[in-house]
Amino acid sequence: MNAPVVTRTTATTTGAAAGRRARASLAQLLLGARLTLAGGPSAWLRTAMTGVGVGLGVALLLVAASAPAILGARDDRRADRDPSSYLVGGPLAPSDTTVVAEPYETTTHGQVVVGLVVRPDGAHPPVPPGLSALPGPGQMMVSPALARLLDGPRGALLAARLPFERVGVIGAAGLAGPHELYVYIGEPRDRRPDAAPGSGQGFRIDHFGAPQRDASVPAVLTMLIIVIVAVLLLPIGAFTAAAVRFGSQARDRQLAAVRLVGADPGMARRIAAGGALAGALAGCAAGVALFAAGRPLAQRVTLFGSGVFAGDIRPSPALAALVLVAVPASAVAITLFSLRRVVIEPLGVVRLAPTTRRRLWWRLAMPAVGIALLLPLHAGGEEVFGRGKQAQLAAGVVLVLVGVTVLLPWVLDAAVRRLGPGPLAWQLAVRRLQLDSATTVRAVAAVAVAVTGAIALQMVFSVAEDRFTRRVSFGPGGESPGVTRLMVETGSPGSTAADLGRALASVPAARQVWAWASGGMTTVAPIGGDQANSQLSATLAVADCASLRRLATLPSCADGDTFLAVPGASSSGGAPPVISPEQLADPTARTPSAAALPGPGTQVRAGGYLAGLSDAGRAWVIPAGAGVVATRPDAPVSTLVLATPRAVGPELLDTLVPYGYIDVDRDEPDAYDKVAVAAARVDPLAHVLGFERTVVDPIFGQIRMSMYVGIAAVLGMVGASLLVTMVEQLRERRRVLAVLVAFGARRRTLAASVLWQAGVPMVLGVALAVGLGMGLGAALLRMVGLPPSFDWANIATISVATAAVVLGTTAASLPVLYRLMRPDGLRTE
Repeated sequence: MNAPVVTRTTATTTGAAAGRRARASLAQLLLGARLTLAGGPSAWLRTAMTGVGVGLGVALLLVAASAPAILGARDDRRADRDPSSYLVGGPLAPSDTTVVAEPYETTTHGQVVVGLVVRPDGAHPPVPPGLSALPGPGQMMVSPALARLLDGPRGALLAARLPFERVGVIGAAGLAGPHELYVYIGEPRDRRPDAAPGSGQGFRIDHFGAPQRDASVPAVLTMLIIVIVAVLLLPIGAFTAAAVRFGSQARDRQLAAVRLVGADPGMARRIAAGGALAGALAGCAAGVALFAAGRPLAQRVTLFGSGVFAGDIRPSPALAALVLVAVPASAVAITLFSLRRVVIEPLGVVRLAPTTRRRLWWRLAMPAVGIALLLPLHAGGEEVFGRGKQAQLAAGVVLVLVGVTVLLPWVLDAAVRRLGPGPLAWQLAVRRLQLDSATTVRAVAAVAVAVTGAIALQMVFSVAEDRFTRRVSFGPGGESPGVTRLMVETGSPGSTAADLGRALASVPAARQVWAWASGGMTTVAPIGGDQANSQLSATLAVADCASLRRLATLPSCADGDTFLAVPGASSSGGAPPVISPEQLADPTARTPSAAALPGPGTQVRAGGYLAGLSDAGRAWVIPAGAGVVATRPDAPVSTLVLATPRAVGPELLDTLVPYGYIDVDRDEPDAYDKVAVAAARVDPLAHVLGFERTVVDPIFGQIRMSMYVGIAAVLGMVGASLLVTMVEQLRERRRVLAVLVAFGARRRTLAASVLWQAGVPMVLGVALAVGLGMGLGAALLRMVGLPPSFDWANIATISVATAAVVLGTTAASLPVLYRLMRPDGLRTE
């Protein structure tokens, strides 16, 4: 009887073998890491260089992963202090828990200061974030940046406009960023009691904070976001990939030694991948350290208009994990891929020379497919891109940009084969590029990607800027050439209009000044005597005779007179635009189509604009002696009732709003600030209008600022990475350089050779990038229904700036080159 035979299942055997292979591969990776770290000072320096190159890329990728948190935190703080809750529900009645608030805004030296003027209705008003209590009357609380500005030499003009007692500083919870200029002002007690803070522009609220409204992003902005992300992130990835390949010659010698002691080719490749993994992990650690060290420094830089708090720079956990996993994994994959054409033998490493030229068809196919993906898309109008179109757009842009990196080696090889003879430095550079152009291509490819994206981006950005920005004038208009007309509106009693006129007249370079107390008026009786009809409304201006003569041509004037001012063309010929009480009561009367004034004897209610245009105004009768006069052509008003102070009485006068207009020389420096300082002598919270400002769509503003910050960061990384790459290349060629010097080569010849080696690939890369960038930009413009439009000045600027960066970083490496030319470079271990 035979004994039973025990057999193992095939699955168990296969699983065990797979486990052994995985453990062996892991052991070989760890061996490669150990060899990298145990190779002495030279290996440590090589690993450090790799770590710095990879670390710069990782740090920027972590910053990019923090962008959603930065924007979200800033928007949340703005929403938490937003007083626009009054828009929800009806008007609130005054209570112990309400406050009247009015937006405050002024400008100084091109910087905008914003805030709120508050007047509590009771003892327990709502308090915005960042404050422990509201400022009292005549007090203010400012942001730290505004406090520094007020205390500095450039804040003198602004300090004169904010003469309030500073009782505290706004905390970070109430600010969009550390450099925001924000202020809370307690309304002074001497303001008009019948108006909300200022001139009737305030609103009553019972809490701060408003829900954020989700706004759909137009297709043009979606396109811009995708292009920006691709343009900024791909160069970072390219530089990071190039940094992983640092020290390839020393690695080759190490791999030959590993083969000599018995490793097979597969083991040698995995050991090489372990060395690359060690460098990538060191780079991840360096990137995290750079990111952590840079967070506090970022708070000192003005970003997004108001700066960024260090605590807001928090990478998304998922994105941060993706970066820290993808970088080492990419290092291993890149190393294994780069060794696919390398024969590793015990006596050395032989790189298989290409028997045929680089194939061009698949390199051209990549950008061609990218353009083909973009052509069917359409982003005209305000429609929103769906997920599918967003993915198609991203894929198309990425394929075009990656196409630059795959086309550049073929272009460089084809060009250097045809380069003719020249000086010795030129011959050394060309021969070096003919023998080994891969290292140079890796560095220049990232720059070429950045140039391609920059050219396409500026073409699309100009279209988006035209659509989502507009120039708006906040002035009254009507000024003469070479003159700026500013309007001043105060919240002080109407009797201070004369003081306002004197203050404005003291401004240097003042051409003309007008000042009066202004308000609205409505007739008591409705038009046609029918209560269903509206009342006749008009504007009232009260000033002394000298001021009224600047507004209209008066035959004579004395305190107590009243005039009905109309444009000069209407005061002669035809029926004057004045409606008598009898005409007003006529049942056939209708609302006049043109501006009209109530005639003498008409009963009206007058006061500040909100009160004067409602039943809250004070009763007044237009005097019987009021005559029609013509307004002056250069006056800032046209049709209105003019009255002297005695004609209206002190009670009605003090309910009106002092207004002023001033014409100043257009080239007068700090004209706005000087006028605002003069108006502040009458009312520190006076509004000064008369400047132009570019109004930017909020979403576009965030995209634009993010783009500027990203470009600055990528440019910094480009320069730093190029310098690290150049130094590493020179270190690898140390013995060759020392031998050339020993044989009599001049140092300046070798320095010129290094510059040529950087300059030739840079010129070819920029030329390729300009062509593909213009093609990508044209395809993107076609998406918004516009023909291709090339800004040659911008293209030239981008190209020249790129050349300056590459040649500048190469020149910065020349001191290292001179050190490596010493005779001790002939030594070897």
